[in-house]
This record gives sequence, structure tokens and C-alpha cells, in this order.
Amino acid sequence: MFPTPAKAKRMTTGMTMTRPLRITCGILFFFLMMWPELKAQRKDFQTWWEAELQADLPHGFDLSAELEQRFRNNSLQYDRTLVTLAGGYDLNAYLDVGAGVRMVAVRDRELKIQNKFRMHADLTGSYSVAGIDLSLRARLQYGFDDLLDIGSVRLNNLVNRNRLKLEHHIFGTRFSVWASLESWHLLNDVPSRLTYKMRYSGGMEYSLSFVSSLLLRYILEDEFNVKNPLQSHILLVGYKHQL
Repeated sequence: MFPTPAKAKRMTTGMTMTRPLRITCGILFFFLMMWPELKAQRKDFQTWWEAELQADLPHGFDLSAELEQRFRNNSLQYDRTLVTLAGGYDLNAYLDVGAGVRMVAVRDRELKIQNKFRMHADLTGSYSVAGIDLSLRARLQYGFDDLLDIGSVRLNNLVNRNRLKLEHHIFGTRFSVWASLESWHLLNDVPSRLTYKMRYSGGMEYSLSFVSSLLLRYILEDEFNVKNPLQSHILLVGYKHQL
């Protein structure tokens, strides 16, 4: 029995709605499989927990505050706590700029807590096609261990981070899925622009309401061009609230 025209139309619509999801999942699988395993590489399973507050301000401005807690050594050992304050501005429908500051309380090899600081500036381009939101972010990050040494560029890390992200909202549900690829490059090292880390990640977001959501994210992070490179498998659980 052949389907009625109305039923055929619903079947076609359903296939169209799921196509962006299949594309996103395929790209995520490609990201996770493309990077080969490095020889003599250490491995670790980590868990990250985060909570974020966001606020949209008039005239295209926005603010955010994020608290993140990380555990390493198979998630049995405290690693670090991060507090990030950031702001952004929409230049137009496709381009925005942002900046932020981060305080990091990290546990060193002697099990002591040390404070580190980061500043960053972002330029992000975005575009939507076939139900998929594409974004490319270039971040310039400056890290220092002491506020008194903020100007000692030779002693501190100047890093360029580039992230490609794809996101898709599943039609008729509260779920969104995404995949991303991010690279780290040292700008003040020899040779210049030394690539030392890649991060592949994918996850989903569930909207609890119009202003809050839960996040679940898997991250595969690879180090290279460094001594004792580490491959981290990370599970991140988060909560986001819009003020």
C-alpha cells in the first residue's frame, strides 16, 4: 500500500528535520577519530563541573560569570578551580568581539595551591546553514602567575586558541547537540606558533526552562610537542542560567 500524500509529506519533513542532526553527529565522529594516538602518551580520565550565569544587556552587550571545578587522576584528585568573568559585544549579525579575565587556583606537584591568572580577547564569526549554527572563534590568551609580573611577556605564556564549533537544535524537542575542534598555539616560544594541544569535544544541552539548561559534554584532549604528553578523556557536567 502506497502512503497517502499527507503521510508522504510528513515522512519527507521528518527526514529533512533529522538531516542536520546526522551531519552534526558525523562531523563529531570525524573529529574524534581523525587524531592518531601518540606514542608514550600518558592517559587520564577527568571530570569537570561548571555553573554559568549569563546576562544580555542593551545595545548588543552581554556579560557572563562562570565557576568551574576540575578533578584529575581518574577523577579522584582535586586539580583546579576556575572563576571566569567575561563580556561581549555584537558588531553585527555575523561577528562579535569579547574579552575576559580568569583566576585559577591549581594544585601543583607538591600538593600546594597556587594562583594563576589569564586574560583573553575573542573575535567570533558565526553563520547558520541547513539548520546548523557554525562559529569560528579566534582567542588571544595571556597567562601569568603573579600580578606583579603581568608585563613580563617573555616569562608568561601568550597563546592563540582557534575553535570551530557546529551546533544544532533538534526540532520539536528541548535538546541541542554540538561538536567542536580547538587548537592551542604558543606565540612567544621557539619555534613561533608552536602547536601543543588539540581538543575534540561533543555534547548536548537540555533546556529546563526558557532561562536555564543542563549541559553534558565529552572532551578528548591531546598534548604534543611537549614532554610527557597527556591524553585526557573528560566528562563535563554543567548548568547554565540566563538572568
